[in-house]
Amino acid sequence: MNNPIIVFDSGFGGISVLKRLIEKMPNEDYLYYGDSANAPYGPRTTAEVQQLTLNAIAEASKGVEPKAIVIACNTATAATRELLQETYPNIPVIGILPAVELAAKSKDHPRVLALATAGTCASTAFQNILKRVGDSAEVVPVPAPSIVVYVEGAMKDRETVKKALAESFAPYMDKPFDSVVLGCTHFPFAADVIAEVLGYPVDFFDGSALTVRQTEEALAKNNTRSTQERTGSLKIINSGNRQDLVGFAWTLFCAELKV
Repeated sequence: MNNPIIVFDSGFGGISVLKRLIEKMPNEDYLYYGDSANAPYGPRTTAEVQQLTLNAIAEASKGVEPKAIVIACNTATAATRELLQETYPNIPVIGILPAVELAAKSKDHPRVLALATAGTCASTAFQNILKRVGDSAEVVPVPAPSIVVYVEGAMKDRETVKKALAESFAPYMDKPFDSVVLGCTHFPFAADVIAEVLGYPVDFFDGSALTVRQTEEALAKNNTRSTQERTGSLKIINSGNRQDLVGFAWTLFCAELKV
C-alpha cells in the first residue's frame, strides 16, 4: 500500500466516513484504523484522548507514507486535531465536527437535538459551534454514549439502547424536534433506532459531507489526488487484534448507511 489516506476512529464509527470518502474518491488507497481496544473515547479526559490518538496514528503510519490523515471521530477531532497538525506538519489532517450549524440553517429557528459523546459536548470546539449558532435555532445537546456501546457491541442489544435513549430524551420530549445532529460517527449506524425512539419523522445531519469535501480540497491543493484508473485498495486494522472485530468492521463497511 503506497501513500494511503489514513482514516482513524476510536472504533467502528468512522467506517461511516470511510464509506463516503470511497464513494467520492474510489481510486484512492485507504487504511482504516479503529481503536476498539480503548473505546469509547467519549468519557475519557482530553489528555487521554490526545495520547490514544497520537499512539493510534503512529501505529497506523508504520511502513507507509500517508497522503492525508482523516480523524473520523468527533471526540478525537475536538481534542487532537491541532496537536496532530503540529505532529505531522507535512500531511493534511482533516477532522469532523457535529453539523449543528447546517441543521440550524435548515429552516427558520428549528429545534435541534444534538447528539454527541460527553467529550464532544464539553469540548471548546462544540461550545464555539453553539456560540456561532446563537439564537438562530434551539439546540439541545444530549450525550448519547449508549449508541457507541451499541455499535461497538456489534449492534446486538437493540432493546437496551432504545431504553437508554428513551431515558436520555425524556426531559426534552415536551415538543418535537425538527432535526437530529449525529455528532458521533457511530451514530449514523443507529439512525433507525433514534427515529424509532423519537416516534416521529426528523431530518438527520452529520458532518461527514464536509469532511469528505475538505479531504478532496486538501489533496487537490497538494496535488496528491490519485490519477490511477483502477479502484483503490482498503486495509482495515483494529487495535483489539481479534478477527471478529475486523470481520464486523467489514460487515459495517458493506452495510447500507441508514442516513
